[in-house]
Amino acid sequence: MLKNKNTLLIAGVVVLVGGFAINKWLKSMPKPINSDAFEGLDLDMVLSKGSNGSEVSELQRILLNQYGADLGFTGVEKDGIDGDFGEMTEKALLDAKKVKQISLKQIITQK
Repeated sequence: MLKNKNTLLIAGVVVLVGGFAINKWLKSMPKPINSDAFEGLDLDMVLSKGSNGSEVSELQRILLNQYGADLGFTGVEKDGIDGDFGEMTEKALLDAKKVKQISLKQIITQK
């Protein structure tokens, strides 16, 4: 009887730890981006590495809020939204394109 209780206890712990690990892994996965997320962007404007301004800030906000991108610690809020299309923004955009979460034909990144 004691052996069965120990076995059940070990199985329960394994299930809990496994569930926690899976949950953490799923939360780290990119979230699908709703096409409405790009509503604030002027799609006629071409953004590229070196661009700056409010359109870049909006792109960064979308990448951060909808995609969970790591944009560093620049900007007023130290969240990476600084209006400058630099290395971190380029990497976040390329990562998003790799998983086919976004397709903005007007946004061009230089390699």
